[in-house]
Amino acid sequence: MPIKGSTLFQGQPILNSGINPGSPLVLNGSNLGFGLGNYDINSSSAITVTTTAAVIGSATVTPIAGTYLVVFSCNLTASSAGGNAIKVQIYVGGTAQADTVRQATPLSSSALSVFQYMTVATNKIVTVNGAQTIAVQASTSAGTITVTGLNFDVMRVA
Repeated sequence: MPIKGSTLFQGQPILNSGINPGSPLVLNGSNLGFGLGNYDINSSSAITVTTTAAVIGSATVTPIAGTYLVVFSCNLTASSAGGNAIKVQIYVGGTAQADTVRQATPLSSSALSVFQYMTVATNKIVTVNGAQTIAVQASTSAGTITVTGLNFDVMRVA
């Protein structure tokens, strides 16, 4: 088993823990495995989103170049009355991915209570160049929304 500091795969050294640029290997503690560059971000904390589209909490990563499957889901509650459009969308390098927009609209005449969650999910396969950020942004047409149960997974597929 190669160890930290040794050389493998065309003279590429095993570096610190994490992904080795240019190498398909990851040194995770004392374990060596394939470095596909996967990211898993979860949050149960309440995150407030306003009428300005912005990244939801920590739902953002800048992975190494490659092709990734992005999967996002969360629970939403709204602070304003029915008809308030809530939008969630995947962005790559600051560009909205049009086919990933998901919209939820409360139908009640009053704001949703804490116990009346809406669940939103979206996914897409994206390709990044190593400098592009993959993120999920949200906005609301009025008032604020609260996001809980956030799951943001970015899994390298190629």
